[in-house]
Amino acid sequence: MPQTQFWARVRARAECPLRRGAWYRVVDLTPVEAYLDVNHRLLHIPRAFVQVLPLRPPLWSIVAGPRSGDGAGAPRVYGVCPSCCSRTPIGGKVRTLRCARCHGVFAVGWSDSPWRAFEVLAGRPTAGMLARARTTALRALATAFGLSG
Repeated sequence: MPQTQFWARVRARAECPLRRGAWYRVVDLTPVEAYLDVNHRLLHIPRAFVQVLPLRPPLWSIVAGPRSGDGAGAPRVYGVCPSCCSRTPIGGKVRTLRCARCHGVFAVGWSDSPWRAFEVLAGRPTAGMLARARTTALRALATAFGLSG
């Protein structure tokens, strides 16, 4: 039976040495830590600091960056490419975006709430649970892109 590959990204308010919005391959999960492949190096991150999914969402992650100049006003918003993790400023509410680095065109994930249903929250998930979550996530993704029949 093939092993399910997990992906993780830092939670919005967590302080850790990961780039916000970028997805990292999970090497191992324990109830306390996530072991991530970060630029071919193993990095141990407290499990509570990361969102873990049974697949890598093919959507731009939206990140609120630092506020402009004097700290007043709304934070700058940028997207993180789901393929190459390149950052791109986003000026408006666009549906899709082309990456200047890898040239891929992906939908913009303005909300990550649909993906929260597939989070691997605690312990070491069973193979059956992961397979069901992955199948459900892929079905939801196909429906979102109009690919289901």
